[in-house]
Amino acid sequence: MKPNFLYTIIKSLSAKLSLWVVLFVSILFAATFSLMFYYARQAVHDESLGKAEDILDQFEIAVGQKLHEIEVITRQTHWWVEQNMTDTLEIGKYTQQILANEPTIIGIATAFVPGTFPDRGEKDYMIYYHRWKGKVVRSELFAHDSYLHQQWYEEPMTHDKNMWTEPREDYRTDDEPIITYAMPIHRDGKVVGVYGVDISIYWLTKIIYEQRPLPYVTGSLMTHTGAFVIHPDTSLLRPRAMFTLMEQYPEEKYSLTAYKMMNGQSGTEQLSLNGTPRVLAYKPFEKTKWEITVACPEDEIMGNYNTMIPLMFAVVLLALIAIVVFCSVFIHRELHPLRALEKSACLIKSGHYDVPIKTSNRQDEVGVLANSFITMQQSIRQHLDEIDHKNLMLVEQNWLLTEAQKHKTEADRVKMAFLQNMTDQMDEPVNEISRLVTEVRQHHHEMPHEQIVELANQVDAHTFTVTQLLDKLLEVATKNQEEEGEA
Repeated sequence: MKPNFLYTIIKSLSAKLSLWVVLFVSILFAATFSLMFYYARQAVHDESLGKAEDILDQFEIAVGQKLHEIEVITRQTHWWVEQNMTDTLEIGKYTQQILANEPTIIGIATAFVPGTFPDRGEKDYMIYYHRWKGKVVRSELFAHDSYLHQQWYEEPMTHDKNMWTEPREDYRTDDEPIITYAMPIHRDGKVVGVYGVDISIYWLTKIIYEQRPLPYVTGSLMTHTGAFVIHPDTSLLRPRAMFTLMEQYPEEKYSLTAYKMMNGQSGTEQLSLNGTPRVLAYKPFEKTKWEITVACPEDEIMGNYNTMIPLMFAVVLLALIAIVVFCSVFIHRELHPLRALEKSACLIKSGHYDVPIKTSNRQDEVGVLANSFITMQQSIRQHLDEIDHKNLMLVEQNWLLTEAQKHKTEADRVKMAFLQNMTDQMDEPVNEISRLVTEVRQHHHEMPHEQIVELANQVDAHTFTVTQLLDKLLEVATKNQEEEGEA
């Protein structure tokens, strides 16, 4: 059965070393890359926000150039009006010529302070020409009300400065919402009127979007009262449109961003607009009370930022794979002598003490261990050879002892047979002595002296025979003791 992966790791030193190295390197990589990733993402994040701010600057330049064109036209024509204030007919003709030559302008109004012209008394007097259904027409009123209380007139008169008006619901010309660039008219050092040039904010939005720096960018120009001067959704080109948007996005983050914009602050935010994550950059527009804004798709602006996480994981994974491969190959090569020693040890364990082991030329611990193992194997081999030699000697000695034992046993058998024979030879004289003694003891008073003497002589003869046999036995016993003592 093929061993599984866990068994291989448990039994393999190189696998365990590789695993520990990879674990340590993984921790090191995690710490290092986390730190690097944090600062890298921060740098990319700042760079992405900086890119959004650059796009905002480009959008501001495009808007500023278009509005500046209107301002230049207004200043040039305003100078002519101031120089010809006494001829109102010429002012009217000049206004019509401007509208005929400048299709970007939708209306021009020259409004005077009541009493400026004595022949007209204290009545309002305004020269106002505008477009209407493809024609240039004159109107006596603007927005169906007296101009004296309208922003485009009242503020330049009060503050004596040039200004762009805010979009208002009733500020419409040819049914298009407008804004006006108004300049005070001076005579003899006094402000005697206001000269205003109207442009359509529908037209302004269209022109700006044709000149925007990138096609995927949306931008807007908003007053601090929440009215949009430029916006891709023309339905929001009206007063307080920002508050309508705030109702669509009631979350606190959106409201906070909206109030920052209306308060004239600068900044960048990451928001989801119409279901699309966007980076919103905003700042005050030049010297006006307006706020310019661009919304860039997050995928375009933050692309590098968002791809850093999978990129980091890919780099770390590839690095770990490379480390695993390197460690496996390097450790496997470095531990090759140990594996050879392991095989040799297994063979030695099985009794193959004569297995050849290649001497290592390495000077490190592995080389010292391998050479020490070879020396140990050689010592064991020599010791086993000595043991084998002694075993042969013992076997030979055992054989000799066995043979000697056989001879001794044979000798003992012969001695026993001899003793038995001697004992058998002693039985007859002893028995005869016993018989004679018994006969003498029982019949000595009946026997004659000669018979008793004869019987005694027979006893002496038999006793001599027994004595000789005993002497032979004693001689054999003594000799046996001497042989055993020598052994």
